[in-house]
Amino acid sequence: MAANGIDASRGGTDWTAGEVAVLLGSYFLMLADELAGRPYSKKEQFLGVMKLIGRSKGSVEFKHQNVSAVLDEIGLPWIQGYKPRDHYQDSLAEAVGQHLIQHPDLLNLAKPGAIKIPAESNILVAPPLLNSDPESRPAGIRRLIGKFDPAARDERNRALGKAGEEFVVGFERRRLERAGRDDLARNVRWVSDLDGDGYGYDVQSFETDGEERLLEIKTTCGNERTPFWMSKRECDVAAEKGDTYRVRRVFHFRNQVQMFDIAPPLETRLLLTPATFMAAPR
Repeated sequence: MAANGIDASRGGTDWTAGEVAVLLGSYFLMLADELAGRPYSKKEQFLGVMKLIGRSKGSVEFKHQNVSAVLDEIGLPWIQGYKPRDHYQDSLAEAVGQHLIQHPDLLNLAKPGAIKIPAESNILVAPPLLNSDPESRPAGIRRLIGKFDPAARDERNRALGKAGEEFVVGFERRRLERAGRDDLARNVRWVSDLDGDGYGYDVQSFETDGEERLLEIKTTCGNERTPFWMSKRECDVAAEKGDTYRVRRVFHFRNQVQMFDIAPPLETRLLLTPATFMAAPR
């Protein structure tokens, strides 16, 4: 053991359950403080974990980023500065899952609050390539996604959905104003808020040439590949209004929010899986 408390002989060895528990306790304390806007010392927490478990700075930092990657996969926010990094063991995903089961209040950390907004030019990005098979993910993270179901959780989180819609309305108005189309900006409508749900889209906006855009907003705190629910009504309207309809996916809502658009036909860009059925007695 070195004078700084780091045990060099443990480099490259698997983390024990006890070591992971220490790090998770510290991680979620910092995350709660960050999302609540409370001051905290990341350096102090980091050094405390190093001292308690005797792991190197690089090892502890990488493990923090692994935790961020797990949270990102299940649609939860993560600590700014610990950008998600893959290549974690199934045991870490299982440990995060157990920690969330024991502390279910942590699942509410995704509620809307102050969001990190990058430069406007970096918010609307290209959609991800359609090349990810959910079954290609490691078994541990697939089990965790099934257990915590980020798509269903986001769908139930009315406050998150409303905050995402409000964000898009503001973004669309600013985009049109910057293009010198104040007339169009004034006509951007938050349809679901003003007229109620049931239209199959949430926001009526425009291209700078005046062409109408009907936007169905889907918001998550997770990454760009977090699954989401679409209703039959939304799919029907997308097919009917193909030229003007867009699904706008808002992601990383609490971590440098970004978004992308999906144009119909939806089945060419989305993996649509039947999830519920209408049933009636025969």
